[in-house]
Amino acid sequence: MPYRHHFTPQILVIGLVAVLSGCGGQTEPDSSRSAPIGIGTFSQAIDYAPVYVARHFGWFEEELKKVGATLPPQYFEFNSFDEIQTGFATGKLHAFFSAEAPATKLLSDKQDIRVVEVGCTLQQEILVRTDLNITSVPQLKGRTIAVAEGTSSHYGLLKILGAAGLASTDVQIMPGFPGEAQPLFETGQVDAWAVWPPFVEEQVIRKKGTTLPGGDAKIQSVMTLSKAVMDGNPDAAKALVAAIRKAKLWMAGNPDEAQGIVAKQLKLDMKVVRLAWPKHSWGATLSADVVEDMQAKSKFLTEQGVIQNNVVIDVATQLIDRRYLAP
Repeated sequence: MPYRHHFTPQILVIGLVAVLSGCGGQTEPDSSRSAPIGIGTFSQAIDYAPVYVARHFGWFEEELKKVGATLPPQYFEFNSFDEIQTGFATGKLHAFFSAEAPATKLLSDKQDIRVVEVGCTLQQEILVRTDLNITSVPQLKGRTIAVAEGTSSHYGLLKILGAAGLASTDVQIMPGFPGEAQPLFETGQVDAWAVWPPFVEEQVIRKKGTTLPGGDAKIQSVMTLSKAVMDGNPDAAKALVAAIRKAKLWMAGNPDEAQGIVAKQLKLDMKVVRLAWPKHSWGATLSADVVEDMQAKSKFLTEQGVIQNNVVIDVATQLIDRRYLAP
């Protein structure tokens, strides 16, 4: 399968009838003191750059060794929601990187996790086919738009449409994750595509698509820790956060080298990474604006049925843990 067809960092498996029946919500005894620390990402994404940089330089290993870890961390790339559930439920996964929507969904499914840091904030964009000569969001009325349902991109699409005076009923939304949506866009079966890097940049560089101006919809790329490691091995938890912050600081001073590391890790053309890079705010933190945006997504996920039983996660009090933030 081509790499780009499984590049789905925000996936939420909405159609699961039962997510790991018997596993969701179980808390295994913390094994992080005697077993390797598990670090995972939801597939691959440019917004995981701090993870890739920290891993490239061995900073996870370095910080963990400072607090007495004798085993190197294990790295995982998850491509389905049930794999993530299993990782947390069995105590093999301790640090997880994704957009905010999967983290919120995990908590709603009784996984004892907390968001402790923001990797970056990135801009949501709408890509349109160049052959259609669409230059503004209002021109999307009556058009077909592909988007992965139940994700931050879905939320962002509706927000951008609303700001332009369009309702969801003014367009035809075609559900599909990138592996499904990309060929539809490239063969002209949809007019537009609300998606995240590097898919936007790949189409722009190929001159197959262009982005529409306007809209302030954001995606929050977050770092989540299991409460098992936070409470059972707090030094290791602090070490993991320290490695990410070290990577973010280094990236600020070495953007070109950081882009090279990410391009190599993701097997992307450097042109794609360079074009996407400025769309990511690597200095983002758990600010009031970020938390407010995450809360809006939480409400949206409940309205879409991703979070069951009409429960809206209170992001500030239930999902976020600020113990690692500087005073």
